[in-house]
This record gives sequence, C-alpha cells and structure tokens, in this order.
Amino acid sequence: MKTIIIILSALFIIAVIFFGIILIRQAIPRNEEASGSVFETTEEAETTMPAITEQTAEETTAETEDVTDENINKIELYLDGDRNTGIYMGQAEYGLESSDAAIIYGPDFDGFGYSLSFDSTGYEFEPQTVHSLYIYTYIPAYGWDYTRKQLTVPGSADFEETIQISLEGPNPAKVIEEGQLGEVYVKGWTADLAYSDNTGIERVDIYLEGPRNFGRFLGQAEYGIERTDVGNAYGNANYNNSGFMLKFDASDLEPGINYLVYVYVYSKSGGFKYSMTTFTIQGDAEPKNTVVEAEAEFKRRTLEINGWAINKKFIEEGVPRSLDIEYSTKKIVFVSNQAGNRDIFSMNLDGSGLEQLTTKAGDDMYPSISPDGKKIAWSAVMGNTWQIFTMNWDGSDKKQITNIPSRCGYPSWSFDGRHIFFELYIDESWEIYVMESDGANVKRLTSNPGVDNWHPSAHPFKNITLYESGHSGSEEIWQIDIDGGNNAQISPGGRNFRVPRYSIDGKKIAFMSADSNGKEQIFIMESDGSNILQLTDTPDQARLPSFSPDNRYMAFNTKDGGSEIFIMNIDGSDKKQLTNFPGEDEVAVFMYQASE
Repeated sequence: MKTIIIILSALFIIAVIFFGIILIRQAIPRNEEASGSVFETTEEAETTMPAITEQTAEETTAETEDVTDENINKIELYLDGDRNTGIYMGQAEYGLESSDAAIIYGPDFDGFGYSLSFDSTGYEFEPQTVHSLYIYTYIPAYGWDYTRKQLTVPGSADFEETIQISLEGPNPAKVIEEGQLGEVYVKGWTADLAYSDNTGIERVDIYLEGPRNFGRFLGQAEYGIERTDVGNAYGNANYNNSGFMLKFDASDLEPGINYLVYVYVYSKSGGFKYSMTTFTIQGDAEPKNTVVEAEAEFKRRTLEINGWAINKKFIEEGVPRSLDIEYSTKKIVFVSNQAGNRDIFSMNLDGSGLEQLTTKAGDDMYPSISPDGKKIAWSAVMGNTWQIFTMNWDGSDKKQITNIPSRCGYPSWSFDGRHIFFELYIDESWEIYVMESDGANVKRLTSNPGVDNWHPSAHPFKNITLYESGHSGSEEIWQIDIDGGNNAQISPGGRNFRVPRYSIDGKKIAFMSADSNGKEQIFIMESDGSNILQLTDTPDQARLPSFSPDNRYMAFNTKDGGSEIFIMNIDGSDKKQLTNFPGEDEVAVFMYQASE
C-alpha cells in the first residue's frame, strides 16, 4: 500500500511538471507577440514586419510633417496635360543654383533652381509644335500647386503645302461661358488643292493641350459639312462639302487658362498639315502659390528642363539689379521701315550686326524686352486692329498672345517676367491693362473714359508701372500697382510729361517733353518728380528714351529729317548716332543677356 502511494505521488509530481512546462511555453509566444519582441524569428514574422514598419512610417510621416513649412519640397513635371491626362516626366532635382532668380530677387535666391532630364526615346517631337508643360510644386503648408508653361520645338515644320485649313472655332477672342462648357465646338474647313475632283481630305483629328501622340485625343471630326462659300471662293463646286466639326465637353477644364487645340488634317496623298488655336473659359484662374520659370532644350534622346521655383510669398518684390553683372549679349532692338513696312530689328551697341527679326506684312511696333533679355514682346497690326505678340530674342518662336477686338499696344514686361502691362483702346480712349506673360488673365487697371491712359513702363523691381495720362497737351506721369491700387500722380505739372521710363535702379524717370522752343527733347527727373533736367538739345528733336540694364546708357530716336537711333550716357553726354538707313528708325530698347 505504501508503495502504491509513493508511485501515485511521483506520477502527480510528473504531471504537474509536464503541464507547467506546457503552460509556460504557451505563455512565452503570447508575451513576445504582444510586446513585438525582436527575438521572434519565424518566417511569418519576417514577412509581416516590413508591412507593419511601412505603415508605422507612413503614419509617423503624416503625424510629424510640418504643415507650417512654406518651402517647396518636391517638383513634378507633366507634359501636354495635368496629373490626370499628361505624360509623367518625373520628379525634378531641386535646390540647384539659379543665377537668373538671383538677378531678379537678390543673392539670397540663388539656390532655388531645378532640373530634370526626360528620356524621350520613343517620342517624336515635331518641329514647331507647341507643348504644354505642367510644373507641379509641393509646399507642405499649402499642398500641391501647378504652373503651366508652353514649349516650342525648334526647326521647320514639314507640311503638305497644298492643304488649306481655316480654323474658325473655338474663337480665341471670345471666352467660353460656364453654360457652354458641355458643348464646345472645333470647326472650320479644309481641302487639299492638289485635288480638283474632290476635297482630297482623308480625315481630321483633334487634340487638346499638345500635338498628336502627346495631347489628349478629343476625337475624329465630322468631315464633309456643306461649305458652299469655300467652293465659290475657289471656283470649284467639289469643295462645297469641305467643312469639319467636333463637339467636346470642357467641363473638367479650369477657367482663366489659354488651352491649346490642335487640328490635324490628313490628305488622301498621305501628307498632313496641322493648325492650332486657343480658347479660354470664363473666370479667373486659381491663384498660384509659387513663381516658376522653365526653359527647355530638345536633344536627340532627352528633353532637358531647367528653371527655378520660389514660394510667391517670399518674393512680393525684387531687388535693384546689380550694376556689376557680366553680360554676354548686348544689343539694341528697334523699329525700322527700311524694308517697306515697319519691322523689328536688332543691332550691336555700335550699330553693327544688323538683323531683321520680323518679316510679315503689316507694321510691327513698340518692342519690349523681358528682364532676362531672352524674349521680346511687341504690338503688330492684325487686320484692322493691333495685337500683342512674343518671340525669342533671335526672332524665333513667334506667338500671338492677345486676341481682343480692341487695339492692344505698347507692352512692358514686369520686373520678373511674369506679367505684361499694355494699353488697350476702349470707351473711346486708351486704358492700362495687365496680363500674364502668356496672355492669360487680362485685367483692367485704369478707367477714365475720354482721357488717354497709356504708354506703361514697369518698375525694375516692384509690381507697379508708370504710365502717361491726360488730354493731349496736358499729359502727366502716374503710377499704379499691378492690382489697380495706389494710383497716384508722380509728375509735378507745369509741362507735358510723355512716355516715361524707369532707370534700372528705380531712382530716375526719363521722359520726353517740349523745350523752350516747343521741340520735343529728352528729360530726366528723380522718381518722386523732383530735379528735372534736360538731356538733349537737338534741332531734329528727341523722343522715346530707354535705359540700358547696366544703367550706363540711354537710347532715343530723333523725329525730324528721317528718324535715326542715338545712344548717350545717362547724364546726356557722348551722344552717338547708330543708324543711317533709308527711312525711319525709332523705338529703341536695350536687350542684355547675363553670362552663363
């Protein structure tokens, strides 16, 4: 009996020990799992840990991101459309050196450059096509924002010259109202004049924001619409059905932006031709948080984008331009009728190196140079009115940026190249307007019917402009902000003050006025209207002064005896005649480009 009791006791002890071990082994994994023990090495743990870590990192980032950070953190680029429709080019490298931004805003802004090299293998950039570049910037305090720029492919377009296209809609001179967005029409007519027994057209394709293979394909237009006017014009009834039309929905597009429309026409011969137009939806574009500039270089297999981007809040104003900048290009741009009608030319400061920049029929007048010296804006006769155009400094990439029934003239670039001030004839007088440098968001600044407000001249580092105001014979110089505020007279009265121009440091204003003999001469005064001095005393009169970007020279033209271009020091000394061509040479401005 005693032996049995001993055996049972031993078995009980063994059982307690056994079940105790089981309980301990079950408890250990639960404790490790709860605590996330680093000693867990099972295959399941190895596969789930990264997912847990990634989720934690995302949550931590969202929780710890500084939403008060107003610096640009990321830049993404899209081609020929926005994030939903464009071609993703990649994320740009940001924080690079940018001498252009430093010239405008000061040396503290020389590190806001960006760069991106896009592998364009497989993409064919057709010469002279215009592409829409969407530059997205991310500021934690504001979120994502974008700026849209246009890029033109260099080279000469290879068209089927016998194809004729008349693109009649959408009309760039008329904004599309909100109630019309669901039915926007692209329409016109086209025929290949190489065919006489039919129109010779195979099909008409329509694209938005970029050329074929890049922009959004809107569809194939209906072709064969009756156009007896075309048949009558060409004396061929086989062209009576040469019209085309396509209706599309623009409800997803934003107001205040000049959208591009491409019309590609394909001939039965296999050749093609395209035409472009623009349209704008009624309303103002969303205000942008960033100021962005971009330049493109089309290489054999890459598209190189370089520029700078800065939070707009940081740069309400610029800084006076340094007078120690080294310039690789120094030219004078002016108007001459030596070739027949008025065209725009350029030459060196000594009068050599003459180049003709415009050649079309009709007068080209009043050139204005962008702050970096790389763009020219000017007004040109288009039909019965004037419109404003831009081109590169060498005469390439000409674009019409206004399509307004009224006359538009005398453009003047803002100090940072973002806007263009200009004059527009409305209400039986000239008024001052401003627009973005691509022609978008046109806004009226002055309203004084019956009294001319014209000849704007932008400040060299502030968002304001001078202008001339008054009835003929009583003109004064005024100044107004870019938003139309702080409109104030600058000149002290007592004489005519005409066509004012700021010096590059903003301290002086040059203008033309009658001298004691009633002849127009060049005068200069302080920017507050004090200390008026006469700089010229020529019997041929002197008109339209302008300052060089290094503040050393002033250009002007004479009036009588055939107008010629002169240059002098800004104190009026050392006058030199630069032109001596048949006809008239006038409206001289300086075009300087900083050394790279």
